[in-house]
Amino acid sequence: MNLNSIKNNLNDIISTMTTLTNMEYAIFDTEAELVSSTGVYLKRKGQSVHTASIEEVLSLGNVVVNKPGLMKSCIGCRFANNCPSTIEILSCVKLDGQPIGVVSMTSFTQEGHALIEENLHKYMEILGYMSNLISMYAHNEVARSTPGILSKAIEHLIRESGMNYMVIDRNGYLLHWDDGTQELLSYCDLYTQSLGMIFPQEFSGWIFGSSYPSSKSLVFEGFSGEVFSTPLSTENGIEGYVLRFDKRDGEALKRSPSASYLDRIITRDPKLMEVKRIIDKISSSPSSVLITGESGTGKEIAAKAIHFTSNRSNKPFIPVNCANIPESLFESELFGYEEGAFTGARKRGKPGILELANNGTVFLDEIGELPHHSQAKLLRFLQDGVIQRLGSITNIPLNVRIIAATNQDLELLMSEGKFREDLFYRLNVVPIHLPPLRERKSDIPILIDHFIKAMNSKLSKRLLGIDDLALEAMMDYSWPGNVRELENSIEYAMNMEETSRINLTSLPARIFSNCELESDLRSKLSKSESSIIISALDKNGWDMNGKIKTAEELGISLRTLYRRLK
Repeated sequence: MNLNSIKNNLNDIISTMTTLTNMEYAIFDTEAELVSSTGVYLKRKGQSVHTASIEEVLSLGNVVVNKPGLMKSCIGCRFANNCPSTIEILSCVKLDGQPIGVVSMTSFTQEGHALIEENLHKYMEILGYMSNLISMYAHNEVARSTPGILSKAIEHLIRESGMNYMVIDRNGYLLHWDDGTQELLSYCDLYTQSLGMIFPQEFSGWIFGSSYPSSKSLVFEGFSGEVFSTPLSTENGIEGYVLRFDKRDGEALKRSPSASYLDRIITRDPKLMEVKRIIDKISSSPSSVLITGESGTGKEIAAKAIHFTSNRSNKPFIPVNCANIPESLFESELFGYEEGAFTGARKRGKPGILELANNGTVFLDEIGELPHHSQAKLLRFLQDGVIQRLGSITNIPLNVRIIAATNQDLELLMSEGKFREDLFYRLNVVPIHLPPLRERKSDIPILIDHFIKAMNSKLSKRLLGIDDLALEAMMDYSWPGNVRELENSIEYAMNMEETSRINLTSLPARIFSNCELESDLRSKLSKSESSIIISALDKNGWDMNGKIKTAEELGISLRTLYRRLK
């Protein structure tokens, strides 16, 4: 086996491991030829290596060089008595029992020497994982499983380090992450996501705008601390980044998603309280759920509440918007495909969303948009619990709970032949209907209070609430966009407001655009204004000096005060 044939893979392994462990690495073939190494190793020790050292490792399997340049195997080496390394661990790489090379972990500092010496067993174990990973890359039959092996190896190393890591490619797509990071970012669902869909644009811009390791303070849901970014560079340039999350607020991470997601359904309405009771009852059932309701009523929040209060809460939750995936790609995205299944198919194929969510939950939003030919395959999965990738005849058994949602009338779609009747009944095992906001207006005040408190920090505001006239306008509005529209309206009003409470003039114009309502509100506003002016004049006096002082207190000109009095 010639290790040069997998040199790109070896470069990737070394780049990742150097970032994770802060050590230097080199890989040699059985002829003691350097195949791949870190830049620091190459600069300090060069291309050639002492053959006797490599032969010793090939013979013994593992060698610790605690005093480089002074060991027996160092006799004859050009670095004898003057080696730049402070410590080295070397491990033999084998394929089918036969040596094919050597991997070396090296430090050139006394700190690194002490760290390896104090944790020798741990670093030997890490080097053993690298050896196994290299041999697996070299194996002809491992091509399809290599990404999974790399992921498992990195997962293990990350778990051992006790840190929260994420690896992204140069386009921002997520390649690997650990369980801690998945819990940390549970609000956004990491599967099939990219960096730009998780963090604000300015954060993504900072990542991609730096070609050197850097750090940035960040505060978002459940996290407060430093984020460290390290570019992964190869001879082709930056290929990706390793992100490390160093939390300062440990308590924020201890909050359980299972407790918080059901609490996110904020209500005192009897109908919605009953929905919460149903969710609590059926959360751990494997039965399919169909959530209906108008756009903006919180169907995805309800789906997350079901998942995160269930016994699947530590498994994947993958939301899929059926309307956003082109019909021609939907089947391959949902069920996956094999290599060569169609023009442009990835080498080694690709697992579908259902495979990625095994033992977890898939949330199919806007299920009414599901292409008709994909409905039959989804029905088969719901019936038999198996799928077939495109281009394959092999059944893949899966354990995935399906939660579907729609704002359409599926029974009407069935009568028009656009939705399969048998699929409808498979999905509609547990029906949940979310009432529109106009039918639960008693929730508007508590929702407003919740959004104001939540957005004060985000918008750097200190609003205490909403005044009576503005609240009355909100209560009289029909809310066609439901809770989502209410949240957006509060955010708009808070951006516009300059006082301590949201008032009528800060609300979006559409909320009081109705002529009758607007006239009534303006009348009330006028009465409120006159009451304020009269109170100020009663205090300051109705003479000229009192009027001048009143105008100053109210922040208006004397002419405006006279106009108001008239």
